[in-house]
Amino acid sequence: MLKFRNILVCLGLLCAALAHAGEPVVLSAGQNQVTVARFMDVLVDPEGHWDFDQIRGEFSGRFAPNSAAEPNFGFTSSVIWLRFTLNSSTVSDQNWYFAERYPILDHIALFAPSADGRYQRTDMGDTLPFAHRLINHRAFIFPLDTTLKGPRTYYLRISGKGAINVSPMLYSATGLVEYTYQDTLLYGVFYGCLLIMVIYNALLALSLKEPVYVYFVLFLVGILVFNLNINGFGLQFVWPGFPKLNEYYWLGIYICTPALAMYSRHFLALRQRFPRYDRLLRHYLISLGVLFVVQLLIPPPWSYYLSTLVVVITVLLFSWLGWMVWSRGYRAARLYVAAWSVFLLLIFIFVLGNIDWMPYASVITMLPHIGALWVVLMLSLALGDRIRFLEQERNQLFIQARESLERHVAEIEQMNRAKSTFLQYVSHELNTPINWIGAANSLDASGPDRDSDVWDMVRKGQQRLMGMVGTSLRYFDLADRKTPPLVTRCQPLWMMDALLATRADALSRRGLTVENSIAAKLAVRANETELQEVLAMVLDNAIRFSDAGGRIVAESAVRAGDAEIRIRDQGRGAGAYQLESLFEPFFVVGSRHHEEGYGLSLAMARVMIEQAGGRIWAESAGPQRGFTLVIRVPLAG
Repeated sequence: MLKFRNILVCLGLLCAALAHAGEPVVLSAGQNQVTVARFMDVLVDPEGHWDFDQIRGEFSGRFAPNSAAEPNFGFTSSVIWLRFTLNSSTVSDQNWYFAERYPILDHIALFAPSADGRYQRTDMGDTLPFAHRLINHRAFIFPLDTTLKGPRTYYLRISGKGAINVSPMLYSATGLVEYTYQDTLLYGVFYGCLLIMVIYNALLALSLKEPVYVYFVLFLVGILVFNLNINGFGLQFVWPGFPKLNEYYWLGIYICTPALAMYSRHFLALRQRFPRYDRLLRHYLISLGVLFVVQLLIPPPWSYYLSTLVVVITVLLFSWLGWMVWSRGYRAARLYVAAWSVFLLLIFIFVLGNIDWMPYASVITMLPHIGALWVVLMLSLALGDRIRFLEQERNQLFIQARESLERHVAEIEQMNRAKSTFLQYVSHELNTPINWIGAANSLDASGPDRDSDVWDMVRKGQQRLMGMVGTSLRYFDLADRKTPPLVTRCQPLWMMDALLATRADALSRRGLTVENSIAAKLAVRANETELQEVLAMVLDNAIRFSDAGGRIVAESAVRAGDAEIRIRDQGRGAGAYQLESLFEPFFVVGSRHHEEGYGLSLAMARVMIEQAGGRIWAESAGPQRGFTLVIRVPLAG
């Protein structure tokens, strides 16, 4: 399969760039750098068995012209041979250098011609100690002999276990200094930003004692280790004598990924808000541990393939996770999503470039650095945004807690008022029969008439107490009822007629007239027994508080799918401030004691009507101007 792919590569290169085939690179005094790749020819040795003499001799006709500015061969075990012709006659008094800017090639050898017609081989690569290099530079720099006259052919042999990308340039001494300055400045900014973020977040971790900052620092350290390896600064400055460590560049990945998982669990509050996603990340962490052991056991390039797969899965997983958490309303995840969405795109392009699925350019090597800086910046801002969000959430919870506390305080105060009202009411109710019993005790016991009066007072007090206890128990039973009453079809007109018939004597004694104008066909949905009880309470109140010779009107109306039954009298009325209090338990207009009532009838009426899905309220134009009770219940279909 590799042979077939390499053959296709060679054919593509042959068809694409015949323009520079065999054309030499001519150096001139006014130049500082020359892009040499398009002047190169390519030969792929699938087995890696050909030696230099064979390449110059019997296989020289197999070279194919290259058209790419930066050839990319992807992950391959083949040996890549490159050939170019250089004419330095016009710059014989200057120093020029061949530079291969891709710093993680395992092996690169330059075969340079000498004056005697032989070739001198110079080997470099990131598998050799850094001291083996001729110039202290992260790139592979080969000095050229510019004193040679006429066109001379140079050969490059490149091999490795990882991706093979080639970014060759020719530099004059001035051009090399400028390239080094720009390169150092660019990476200096990158590593400076990373170090600043590491120190800053480490200080935050020490001061705030929040584990999320510790995990973020570990994530930054992993990014630092990974990038030191892939851009060559690790071998140049950190481990120059231990090139074997370059094979373990993926250690940075296994520092980043678990730290990122723990950071995400704390930052997104997965355990508290999204336990399902938290379980997913726990399984991901276990999988990382298993893969780390596997990665230690398998040799390159398989370990490189596995680490690339881990990076792709990680970026996809956390991009998806951020979107899911954000879509479920956790606003603190918005910058998290922005960080990983852009990073996903950049890493995707980087992977495609390294596996030779898209044209390669030197900017592709910068994509992990750009993506890392973007992620570091966004996640740092996200931590601040999270603090702001949690502050807002805390303030909202504080407001809700305060409102809840105020509501509970108001309920407690209402309960205290109700308790005081109840105690005052009970005191009055108990005082009356006690007075009767005291009066009965003070009567002269002689004579049958005296005995009869005494027993009448005692019986009256007993009935009063029994009525108060029974009515109170009935009210509390209704108020504590958990299930709504059975609702059926009812006709209020016939209920009112039946009630008027039973109260004809009381109406006659008071000289009251009642006009029953409730619609004959009106049908409502209510509990028939309780609706009749409520109508009886309202009618009895109207009779009790109406002046002699007064008029009571019962009428009905239909409004917005509900029926309204209004019972209006011409009695004492009530002030606007009293209308709602009428429905409080044990409330009586005027005195808190009334011989014929207990202050519970309207409170019980409201409970029964509201539990059946209706409403009841009072209306009055003012004291001595009449009173209207309004009952609204649903119409029957």
